[in-house]
Amino acid sequence: MTEPIKVLIVEDNPLIQAAYKKALSTVREIEVVATASNGKEGIELLHSTNPDVIICDLNMPVMDGFEFTKIVMEENPKPILIISDLVQKEDEVNIFKVLQLGAVEVLPKPKIGGDISLLAEELGRKIKILSGVIVFKKRKSGNISTSSNPETFSINQKFKLLVIGASTGGPQAYLEILKDIPSGFPLPIVCVQHIITGFAESLVDWLKQIAKLKVEIVKEKISLEKGKIYFPLDDHHLVVDSETISPNHDASSKGHRPSVDVLFKSASKSFNNQVLAVLLTGMGDDGAQGLKDIKDRGGYTIAQDESSSVVYGMPRVAYEMGATKEVLPLNRIASRILELCHV
Repeated sequence: MTEPIKVLIVEDNPLIQAAYKKALSTVREIEVVATASNGKEGIELLHSTNPDVIICDLNMPVMDGFEFTKIVMEENPKPILIISDLVQKEDEVNIFKVLQLGAVEVLPKPKIGGDISLLAEELGRKIKILSGVIVFKKRKSGNISTSSNPETFSINQKFKLLVIGASTGGPQAYLEILKDIPSGFPLPIVCVQHIITGFAESLVDWLKQIAKLKVEIVKEKISLEKGKIYFPLDDHHLVVDSETISPNHDASSKGHRPSVDVLFKSASKSFNNQVLAVLLTGMGDDGAQGLKDIKDRGGYTIAQDESSSVVYGMPRVAYEMGATKEVLPLNRIASRILELCHV
């Protein structure tokens, strides 16, 4: 018989604790192994119970969810699902702060008067997904590693487009890369991030605080411009076609809308060997086939390495299928982009 998924609940409200436990008691594959009323208790229970997944609030006494997440991801990393009233749509600072610390996903807690049972319906599904996530300690990235010889790149190759895709752990990866791309960068940068519907605008607002380039959401078909960063409209794909970019509401691809594959494949078709593509941390395999299409047409492809990925899924699949020219730690990707674009 398969071992149940062990869950630790870190939540200071005993009524909400009880609601989570009641909801999860109906899911045979899940076992709540302990509950804690603050982060300090959670740290102590983490070592004695060794959970597979942690559900955590943010606003707690003694030690809040931010500090708890930081310590867990530095010392004994586990997939963390943040459920809090501090991560509503208008709270982008809190949302992306806790994602940057290493939490895998966030869900807003129902506001006062809301029905906690409605949220509880999602818990079983979320926990099953998170139990398959491989997380790594938050640490400085290691040395450069390559999946093939980067010298095969022609120094005279001219790129017209940079595309980037990410899923779990992506917001912090985008932060790390985009903060180092200087004003006057010579290419359009088109990005896809898997994110909860309703939070795309919050992500863009958050990145605007650190990016030196203009960051915008594509709401209609527009011309691509050098030195601009584009993200998709909520629940829409992004498609590039020659000199334009447009939102697309076609069916989801492998369960994702936006899809990294949809973007990468359109880029490959339109720009052939003039595409520079980067596939970042994330669960699953979205983007791997699109990255291979770009490489097969002569474009240049980079994947994030295992040591710096929050979840080594998408880049791992891309590497295993031969879609990467280089595999790099996160702290080397921006500088490599600049080298390849002669900046």
